[in-house]
Amino acid sequence: MTLIMIVVQASIKSSLYNEIKLLRRIKMDNDRFFKADLTGSKEVPPVRTNAEGIGLFHVDNKQIRYRLDINGLTDIIEANIEVGRRNINGPVVVHLFRNSHNFTSFHDEFEGFITENDLVGPLQGKKLHELRQLMITGKAYVNVHTKRNPRGEIRGKIKQ
Repeated sequence: MTLIMIVVQASIKSSLYNEIKLLRRIKMDNDRFFKADLTGSKEVPPVRTNAEGIGLFHVDNKQIRYRLDINGLTDIIEANIEVGRRNINGPVVVHLFRNSHNFTSFHDEFEGFITENDLVGPLQGKKLHELRQLMITGKAYVNVHTKRNPRGEIRGKIKQ
């Protein structure tokens, strides 16, 4: 079972990295691409979990397209972009996913778009380029919360 899981996870990561490479070749001048590797060890405090994930972000002047690929979690209640430096929990600035469905599977994908209307907390009413700047400077991270770990089970800094 573990070998199958490793092969599936490697395959998913490989296809996501290939997608990033393709997107980078066709990008516009102002477009940027970001990635977040999500693990429990990056949580504050660290969480012991076998779960992992990856977040991909394509940023242009009008919106941010995102995709979260999460493995090994059950009972996900929300996924957010939050602001804070390493070892610091910060406020939510974008809700990527809130549990309006009951996701209980071992593997989940979430995709969507972020516009200025989606900004909350300290970024509410601000321009999208302010979130982009936080991503560029390494001050934004993705946090996935579960019923077992409501403060966050896997987390990862968004970086280029």
